[in-house]
Amino acid sequence: MQLEAALKQYYGFDEFRPGQKEILEDILSGHDVLGMLPTGTGKTLIYQLAAVLLKGRALIVSPLVSLMQDQVDQFKQTGFKKTVALNSFLDQSDKRSILKHLKDYQFVFVSPEIMQNNYIRSTLLSVEWSLFVVDEAHCISQWGHEFRPHYLDLVYVKKELGDPVCLALTATATVKVQEDIQKYLGIEKAKVHIHSVNRPNISLFVESFSDLEHKQDRAIDLISELKGPGIVYTNTRRSAEQLVNLLHEKGMHNVSYYHGGMEQDERLLVQKQFLNSQLKLIVCTNAFGMGINKPDIRYVLHYHAPSNMEGYVQEIGRAGRDLHPSAAILLYHPSDLEIPFHFIENELPDHNQIDFILSDYDVLSEQTVAERLHLAGISETGQRFMEYHLNSAGVLNEKGISEDKRESLKKTLKLKIEARKKEKLRSLRMIENWIMTNGCKRNMLLNYFGEEEKNDMEYCCSGCQDDLERFYGKEEPKLLIDHEWEDELKRLFRQEV
Repeated sequence: MQLEAALKQYYGFDEFRPGQKEILEDILSGHDVLGMLPTGTGKTLIYQLAAVLLKGRALIVSPLVSLMQDQVDQFKQTGFKKTVALNSFLDQSDKRSILKHLKDYQFVFVSPEIMQNNYIRSTLLSVEWSLFVVDEAHCISQWGHEFRPHYLDLVYVKKELGDPVCLALTATATVKVQEDIQKYLGIEKAKVHIHSVNRPNISLFVESFSDLEHKQDRAIDLISELKGPGIVYTNTRRSAEQLVNLLHEKGMHNVSYYHGGMEQDERLLVQKQFLNSQLKLIVCTNAFGMGINKPDIRYVLHYHAPSNMEGYVQEIGRAGRDLHPSAAILLYHPSDLEIPFHFIENELPDHNQIDFILSDYDVLSEQTVAERLHLAGISETGQRFMEYHLNSAGVLNEKGISEDKRESLKKTLKLKIEARKKEKLRSLRMIENWIMTNGCKRNMLLNYFGEEEKNDMEYCCSGCQDDLERFYGKEEPKLLIDHEWEDELKRLFRQEV
């Protein structure tokens, strides 16, 4: 079947977006692929269609545990009914049922952490996989903005699965991170498709404030004036809730907040309400956004500066997926960087905590290293980091450790943590410099990712005198196109071959 014919049959589209067809051709030819495509350009379609045309199964590794069910729902709505997610939210009976019938599924989502479970891992090895997809592949690099240590285990999982064709996907990766993805996944000979992070339909605006009250007033004015739907990012859960309460007081009731401190069912409800256009605005932390597919988001407003350029690009990329003009607005006050700086300083263990975890005091002689780790009072991110490295060193469940090994491990961990902090602080200073430097914001962003500048855009950014007011107004009602409804019904209700 020609790829265009398959695209029309399964999705109703006449042509591929840039990058999709080329990656598909390489996968179907048996090549591993590293693909860097901008957020919102249809990475999911690539591995959906690849698995269908290969007439096999796809194992999709994703860090988005809280959004996996939404991804499953999206797959089923698109017609891919044989889709399931294995994650920590499942109760034991559901998990056992899925594993028992694993061969009946075509698409299986997993987190790298859940594959540390020996039973789950052995069950995954019991079926044949045509495609091994690593989504958000930048997480495998310690220089990536969302490093996840258990991503480093994926190369071993891939080998145990028989080395199926591997597709590594990301929206944002510097050259250094791209090299790490290939190295740590064992796909050095992969076909590489690197597309620009530039989203020409998204105009970039940065406004600076010396007074927090003025910044807050500006945010409220923008939210009331901008054509929606929209997303507002804050850097704390408390800020998200406070801003929503303030908007409610101003008479704006079709807004809600979203953050990692909410119960799972609360988050899912807000998410679905936004996707179904029952809410015009989500005010959220960076816990919201990945895996969300809402094409008509007209603006993304950063109420606080994000902690790195990669995260900023991913977050603004949630706007304008329908390719219509959209706005990315960042409102900056110097205090914005205090909280990300605090996170950087405290997300990983300090020297005293490492000494405690790897101590050899008599009073702790009955405790394993894992038990001391739980007593050390470190963050969830820090705990994942330590569990991975302690397990790799073979000491996580040990009680007595030789003095030489203990001291060597302390030194290694402290050096790794200092290097990680240094890199994150460098990233924080980079985005601060991007905010404060005059000139074309788009070209500065492209320079960061090693790309050529764009100098021929009619609408660009605040540094090029783009006009934010052109995004003001009321959203227009959506019109149904009558002549397409039969094709759409056929697509939605088809069954996979």
